[in-house]
Parts: sequence; C-alpha cells; structure tokens
Amino acid sequence: MKYLILLALLLISGCSITGDVIGEQKLEGPFLVTNVVDGDTLDLNNSYRIRFSGINTPETGECYHDEAWDRLKELTLNKEVFIEEDISDEGKYGRKLRYIYVDNKFVNGIMVSEGFAKVYDKYKADTKRYSELKQLEAPAIKDKLGVWSCEDNKKDCLYVGSKNSKKYHTPTCKYAKKILPSNLVCYYSEEEVADLEFSGC
Repeated sequence: MKYLILLALLLISGCSITGDVIGEQKLEGPFLVTNVVDGDTLDLNNSYRIRFSGINTPETGECYHDEAWDRLKELTLNKEVFIEEDISDEGKYGRKLRYIYVDNKFVNGIMVSEGFAKVYDKYKADTKRYSELKQLEAPAIKDKLGVWSCEDNKKDCLYVGSKNSKKYHTPTCKYAKKILPSNLVCYYSEEEVADLEFSGC
C-alpha cells in the first residue's frame, strides 16, 4: 500500500522515477562535461558525445567560431549537466542530440539568446523546442549580437576558392565554409575559374 501511495505522489507532483525534471522536461543526469569539442558539441563522462539539438554554431575559421567555443567552455566544462532527449536520439554522425541544462539553466537557449549560435532551421520539424529557441533568437537578431554581427564575405561572389587550392565552389558549398577568411578568394565570373577544377558543389 505504501508503494502505491508513493507512486501516486510522484505522479501528482510531476516527478519522474527514472530522471530529474525541470518543469515538464524529463532529464537524465547529472553527468560531468569532460571536453568541449566546439561551440555546439561536447563529451560527457558516460561516453556520450553530445550535439546540441536545435542550434548551430560557426565552423572552424568562420566568424565567431572561437567566441562560441569559449562561451560553451565557460558554461559547461568540468561542470555537472542534465540532458534532455529530442525527437531523434542521434544525428547522422552518431552524436546524441540533446538539450543541456546547467544549474537549471537552458544552455542551448543561452547560446542562441547571446548570439553565439543560430537556430538550426533546417531541422525544425525534428526539434521539439524549435518555437522556444526562435523566440530566444529574435532579440539577438534585432540587436545584431555575435554571429548576427558577422559580415558575409562570400555574398557577392559567384564562386569561391582558397589561395591554397586549385578547386572552386559555390559560396554555399560545405567546402567553402571550411576556407579560412585569410585564404578566401572570391571569383566574380566564369572566366576567372576557367583553369580551375569545380568541386561539384
């Protein structure tokens, strides 16, 4: 009988038998953050590599990459975190897709609201906190915080390439995103790339 009463109290209070809860979020943890890979990826002491769900930070060499990485280290490194699963458990690279909480603070939301990350619109249908994140993003866009203050150095280019390569790409190509700003070459016509090799993207 006492077990039934305990179960009833847990259900009434909104608590979870298997995990902690903040509001209506069912969380796992705590886990220790052992490594911060970049602005939206970290490692936990339970062997999980976590990809922050719903957000995207600049890649290596892109504007505001280092600042986003440093901010995530400040928020999470060597700290205990709780994690919340999204609609999909893993991304295409095998990383766990999660929302992260430190001291009851929603870290995905902090990264967006402070301008260190953008909401990942491409996966909005697979992001259960998409609307919440978009609300947090709006003031950062308006105030041009962080990544929103970065100028697109490829916006007027027909194609782009690197000083260290004979290949060229469209400005939105995944390879173009990896070119360091100091090595970026902007091509404005087909004639300028006539002797180069197109990457296919």
